[in-house]
Amino acid sequence: MDQLAVEKKLSLVYLFCAFAGVTSSITTGIAWGHWYRTLDQCVDRNCSCIIYGHHTYTVFLGGEQVPCIWVTFGPLLYVFCTVSLVCFHGYRVLFATNSPKTRSSRAMLAKMEPGESIQIEAVSQESTSPLPTAYWVTVSVLTGLFTIYALIHFSIYVDGYYTTCNQYRKTLEQFLGIHGSALPVIYSRLSCQGKEEDKKILLVDVENLWKN
Repeated sequence: MDQLAVEKKLSLVYLFCAFAGVTSSITTGIAWGHWYRTLDQCVDRNCSCIIYGHHTYTVFLGGEQVPCIWVTFGPLLYVFCTVSLVCFHGYRVLFATNSPKTRSSRAMLAKMEPGESIQIEAVSQESTSPLPTAYWVTVSVLTGLFTIYALIHFSIYVDGYYTTCNQYRKTLEQFLGIHGSALPVIYSRLSCQGKEEDKKILLVDVENLWKN
């Protein structure tokens, strides 16, 4: 595969990574801002985070503010780097190939009539100017580091989400005042997927259990 095709694919990959990072940051920030005042019921500290929430006997509290800051603004670091790489490779793909230096050509001399000749120059392939090996090594190392960075970010987000979900189940148990055989209904109907239909079915099942 020639370098031009490689840089085209890299531009698309970097663009997708930047879009995914921006989407993650925006959606997390919206959820955090929506539940900020509801969850922040602590007196001497900020507990407004929607992840790592915890159950108490009186109210459901959010988690510490630090995890929400991390999952909301953390992706912006590699978004900035990927946007820079998109601009770099995109410029080379769109504009650098127009330069005669980046075209491999072959000239031929054709004789039309006795004493007359014409030179024909055919462009066989366009390519970007070669990048040094040090550049590819540096980008590979940075890509590996940001991959680990993204996995850590994802693991914190998922772990905080399931922590909040499990703690909210306990709050719901106390709020509904159910025990014993009714508890499996909560764990089966109120899944950590957070679907509104599951919550409605849960309330219907609890009412049926109390009637029986």
